[in-house]
Amino acid sequence: MRWPLISVFLLALVAPVLAEEYLPSRGLDLPIAIVPYVEPGSFDLMDFREQQRAPAKSRVDTDPHSIFVVKQHVGLAGGWDGGVAHGSVGFYLTVAEWGRWNFGVPSMEIGIGRYPVYNSFTRQSFMKDELTFLVSVASVHYRAGYLRSWGVNCYINLEQVFDLHSNQAGSQFGLSFSRK
Repeated sequence: MRWPLISVFLLALVAPVLAEEYLPSRGLDLPIAIVPYVEPGSFDLMDFREQQRAPAKSRVDTDPHSIFVVKQHVGLAGGWDGGVAHGSVGFYLTVAEWGRWNFGVPSMEIGIGRYPVYNSFTRQSFMKDELTFLVSVASVHYRAGYLRSWGVNCYINLEQVFDLHSNQAGSQFGLSFSRK
């Protein structure tokens, strides 16, 4: 316990000895403010030119009166149906938006399910994790909010799925993310 105290004391004595030399200094003569010369311009003309540079499809005169908006979502979901626990990662496509709700079309998902397996040698049944493919038959996505750090909208989704491994229907809850 004594040696850390002694080393701190010695370093405290040595530090002022090393700092006796001062660096030379000099004053800087800088103007208080630098104002660049800019010729006068028409902001109306600048706005007009900016609108002309924009793509034609972004220049819409009226708001669309349709609820059909195509969005792509990437998400993960999980569920428990018929004694089978399953989780999946999927790519969703929603085609209609009504307020905060988005309605999806059938899409594929890949995941892992915990299925009962029978071992004929030991004559016992046990649960085993296996890869599965799920078809999202219908999905509903509720926009929960915008994640500014990722630059995406976060959605809470409920979906009806068909498990291709166990040939049974089920449902899943999850989260999905979309840039729109």
